[in-house]
Amino acid sequence: MEVGDGLQEIRNRKLIVVEGKDDVGFFRVLLDSMNIADFLVCSVGGKGNFGKSLRALSVVRGFNELTHLAVVRDRDDDRAFESVAGILGSVRLKGSLGDVNLQVPLHENEFAAGHPSVGIFILPGRSIEGSSLEDMCLATVCDRKEMACVRGFADCMASLRGRPMRSKSKVLAYLAAQSEPVNTIGLGAARGY
Repeated sequence: MEVGDGLQEIRNRKLIVVEGKDDVGFFRVLLDSMNIADFLVCSVGGKGNFGKSLRALSVVRGFNELTHLAVVRDRDDDRAFESVAGILGSVRLKGSLGDVNLQVPLHENEFAAGHPSVGIFILPGRSIEGSSLEDMCLATVCDRKEMACVRGFADCMASLRGRPMRSKSKVLAYLAAQSEPVNTIGLGAARGY
């Protein structure tokens, strides 16, 4: 579900806001595999839309009943956490029962106290090299036999183009190498790739 797609009501008590539709598919599969329920995962349609999407969410019926709000985005640059924290700190969220004051966490990968409790999660985390969900996924399959082919393909393309292959392209090459290829991380996660 994308925030701008006419979300009328939030029935869950926990909300994860992610960048894109592919992230939604991935996180739904992840949460299901861990038997974690009562989460709604929705996309903002790109990292540039977090501000307007959070304002739009604040007036959706059920927002005031949230216990947790997690915002997840790719690192992309060293100021990713500060960017999200600044958006959360500057957006005055209004709910149907009055203003909702969000407490912004001091660090990534933790929740701040408040109602709702707000967390900012920057992918792939600090322990994995890279700047995206795709890098995190590639780290989980780095020892699989298909990855030797993906690395060879990436090296070949880098020599042809004069620049390294992006992680998103490596993920697509890995997914294309499966016995039943898919073209998104969410579908790949659903199939256990």
